[in-house]
Amino acid sequence: MKIAIITIGDEILIGQIENRNATWIAQQCTEIGASVVHQTVVGDDSESLKRELDVARSRAGVIITTGGLGPTHDDITKQTLVDYVGDELTLNQSWLDLLKQRSTQRGRELSARNAEQAMVPRTATVLPNPIGTALGLLFTFSAPGLPACKCYSLPGVPSEMKAIMERHVIPSLREQHMAEKAASKIYLTLHTTGIEESALADLIGDIPLTGATTLAYLPSYFGVRLRIGAVDDSATSRIKGTMNREINRIHHIILERAGRYVVGEGPSTLVEILADRLKENGETLSVAESCTGGLLGETLTEVQGSSEWFMGGIISYSNDAKMNLLGVEQSVLDAYGAVSQEVAIQMCTGVQRQFNTTWSIGITGVAGPAGGTEEKPVGTVWIGIAGKRGAFAKHFLFGTERRVNRERSVGAAVSMLLLELSRIPHTQQHNASNSLT
Repeated sequence: MKIAIITIGDEILIGQIENRNATWIAQQCTEIGASVVHQTVVGDDSESLKRELDVARSRAGVIITTGGLGPTHDDITKQTLVDYVGDELTLNQSWLDLLKQRSTQRGRELSARNAEQAMVPRTATVLPNPIGTALGLLFTFSAPGLPACKCYSLPGVPSEMKAIMERHVIPSLREQHMAEKAASKIYLTLHTTGIEESALADLIGDIPLTGATTLAYLPSYFGVRLRIGAVDDSATSRIKGTMNREINRIHHIILERAGRYVVGEGPSTLVEILADRLKENGETLSVAESCTGGLLGETLTEVQGSSEWFMGGIISYSNDAKMNLLGVEQSVLDAYGAVSQEVAIQMCTGVQRQFNTTWSIGITGVAGPAGGTEEKPVGTVWIGIAGKRGAFAKHFLFGTERRVNRERSVGAAVSMLLLELSRIPHTQQHNASNSLT
């Protein structure tokens, strides 16, 4: 099954926001064995979208669009799709009633603009949105001489898009993929952390691969994912058994050579793996942030159900906040400076004490672009971990970009805690340019 992804919106086209929706959709499609063969971004322009639909339709049997389904004038996707297939809009009374009910529950009256969200294409299948006003839609494109093509149109709001994908689109695609009995693909993703891509490749070394097996290295600020793949044109149980054996063979070799860096497997993110580990152990976490300014807490709370294990955090940007909220000592700040091993340790132990958690993280650093010195250049970060075996801190030296430094700090903090939970030995000082990608 071949899939094309079209992301719609001027804000993405001109770089105001990152195209994370397409990344997530592609990951989900790949996990079920489909092939993502085309991705593109178009602005809020009907003619441009129609041209991209023609291109996508020529390359794939399934198109997934995201964006442009809101209630404002620049949300052109629904009307464009209606025009593209020669359809017309009609009132979906049940969705209108639900929208009115939701508005009443919030103490509001449904606006005329939001009520227009209940106007849907007559021939499209409605995909209910459990958390928003914009419906997902499923069209079937058909034309003489061309194979039928399904087009899923989803909202651009990430949480709404994901909710509709998980409830409706992914189950349907999985069923379609199994029914087509096309090229069968199996993937297993291993999550590693605490080691850079090149060092990991050296450690794993050469693995004998057949023509139908692959091993891909997928680096990020949180670590390196290893995607093991097996492909065959037949979907028989015999072939699938062979493919599974190949996956297991490669998996076994990787664990033998680099197992100490493998912290999880499957489609979950590293933060979700951390969450599962904490929940399994009945443990809790708190954070104290300086240079990351709350980004670590935001990242942790993106995981559904994070209130079970994440107790809270303190953004101690100033030295006064570090002293008054976390108990960092004035003498320590005077002697070592705010960006130091000693302060990172006092930050994590202070927030651990405040929230009474099993584990805690403290981050302090020079995010940049100004504020660096010869001794502590921009990109200098200290991250402390407090837990069952006391407290320790590691030194990182990232780069000169403020945004990247903050994101790498978050990735390094999650990595450190996962490694500690896995009982992997740590060192007191660490240069991130040699260990994280």
